[in-house]
Amino acid sequence: MRKGKTFRERVHDARQHVAMISPDEARRLLDRGGVTLIDVGEEWQLRERGTIPGARNITRGELEIKADSEEERRDPALEDRDQKIILTCGGGGKATLSAQALLEMGFADVSVIQGGCRGWQRAGFPLEPYLAPSISKASSQSQGQRA
Repeated sequence: MRKGKTFRERVHDARQHVAMISPDEARRLLDRGGVTLIDVGEEWQLRERGTIPGARNITRGELEIKADSEEERRDPALEDRDQKIILTCGGGGKATLSAQALLEMGFADVSVIQGGCRGWQRAGFPLEPYLAPSISKASSQSQGQRA
């Protein structure tokens, strides 16, 4: 006897409320500018597959905290609830659930790239290697002194 929904069922339900856009449409919007592109994949996934050029990485687990106007760790790039936000991930599922969360938090213009980064690539657009944020110079120097 199964209780609760599967990941796929939750994504399917969320798609009824989330705007899905084609990779071509996403590319046009990104080329025009004024859009925040967020890849909600885990850092290890981005290192493995790459990401769409210009995407910020805010993992699904951190996105709601970073978008919370009352949270200390909020991200200043997510303060404007009316800005256009496009989300992606590997295949689109995590991004869809993340978009639903942002909509529930009052963001007005959130969409997801159909098929995520895989859909982006299938449409003929490149992914770029993900470069993790660099460790601060002071931290690097102190690590070198310990070695």
